[in-house]
Amino acid sequence: MKFCPKCGTRLRYRAQKPNPVLVCEKCGTTQPVEPSVTRPEEIAPEAGEPIKVVGDKEEKIKTMPTTNIDCPKCGHGTAFWWFLQTRSGDEPPTQFFRCEKCGHTWRQYS
Repeated sequence: MKFCPKCGTRLRYRAQKPNPVLVCEKCGTTQPVEPSVTRPEEIAPEAGEPIKVVGDKEEKIKTMPTTNIDCPKCGHGTAFWWFLQTRSGDEPPTQFFRCEKCGHTWRQYS
């Protein structure tokens, strides 16, 4: 990763012919690409296939805590839960639930 010598912004790779360059999107400074700089590559999935972030085995691992609560959408009795600070710091956090069966997500304010 390289940074602009003028403004400190991260330089972006731009494929230009005949030689690619690193460009500062803020101030327009350019630098030639050194041989040690690796070129970013886009990996396109096959048409219609979703991108798999984790493998099949790892996808089945359940790491979030569960609780017994009825889903308002399907009535299933178990859901994952977590807390998130959605308001100012002096307010209590919001508790979120996600149904294990249908994936419906809802919140409960404290």
